[in-house]
Amino acid sequence: MTRTLKLLLALFALTTALDADSFNEAVAVYEKGEYEAAAKKFERVAAEDETAATRHNLALSYFQLGQSGDAAWQIERALRIEPLNKEYHYKLGALRQQIGLFESRPNWYILGAQLLPAKAWILIACASFWLLLAASILPRMGGLPVELSIKSLRILSTLLLLLALPALWIHHSLNQNGVVVSNSPVDLHAAPASAAPASGIARPGERARIIDQHHEFYKVETEGQANGWISKEAFRSLEM
Repeated sequence: MTRTLKLLLALFALTTALDADSFNEAVAVYEKGEYEAAAKKFERVAAEDETAATRHNLALSYFQLGQSGDAAWQIERALRIEPLNKEYHYKLGALRQQIGLFESRPNWYILGAQLLPAKAWILIACASFWLLLAASILPRMGGLPVELSIKSLRILSTLLLLLALPALWIHHSLNQNGVVVSNSPVDLHAAPASAAPASGIARPGERARIIDQHHEFYKVETEGQANGWISKEAFRSLEM
């Protein structure tokens, strides 16, 4: 092992240890009931190394502080990192019911798409496309018989491509979603301005799809089918 590699590994181990210490310190502060201080510490940990556990604990901290919108965003974010975590799904459902929203779980195909990050699906799609192209063109160019191995490669690459493309579309759709982080119902406006007429109401913790954005406003469609412009201070995207 080279000296440089040893140094890099040592630095990585030190950073990991420091992150763990910071996380444990934030947990200790939370357990003392100092929720505002705990939230600040968890935010610093998340800024350095975002994990589902950190986002989950942030959700608990904000819930204890009565900030239901922020709590909903944090647990939604945790589920973007660990989509199959049953505990997070349960807590999100309980939180949504408490603040007057319907409990809803994502469909199986959405969870399946989230098993891999978008970058991984892009690599699979690209590799599958070029393998399929090579398996289709090269035998013809070389005048070679299409053997079972070539047919199997064509089938495999086609299946992977058919899996990757919808998964990428799902990731793109999920990145258009966000959560209302205001602690009280907030007006949606007919134009991207606070003085514009109200066009609907968005509730704390409510999910919404981003349609457009202009300066400090998002145009959204909420899960309650309300449309309008909302301040970025009251709404936060879930884009990974």
